[in-house]
Amino acid sequence: MQNQPSNQTPSAEDLNHVTEAVVNAILKVGHTQDLEEALIIRNELRRLPDQLLTEILNQVILRLVPIDPLLCRWFIIDVFLRDAPPEGRADVAERINILLADLQSSQSS
Repeated sequence: MQNQPSNQTPSAEDLNHVTEAVVNAILKVGHTQDLEEALIIRNELRRLPDQLLTEILNQVILRLVPIDPLLCRWFIIDVFLRDAPPEGRADVAERINILLADLQSSQSS
């Protein structure tokens, strides 16, 4: 992202660039399922402010589910949320399942 004063929110274009970079990094790590590399991505994401992190993760999920739902589930639930309480992990898993079901139903229509 470009240098911006901290009181400004990133532009939609900036968010798209960051999201695309994260998706590409996850796709690259997904080929090997290298946990160490995936944890590096997770740790870098956790450096973002909470609101921005939430937005980026939501966009990553929306972009990864149609590309590779198993990879999405692995990175988000098994890597990113590995230290989260089981209820939180279950909630996110259910959200991914709903997105996948919506995608499959729209493709079969």
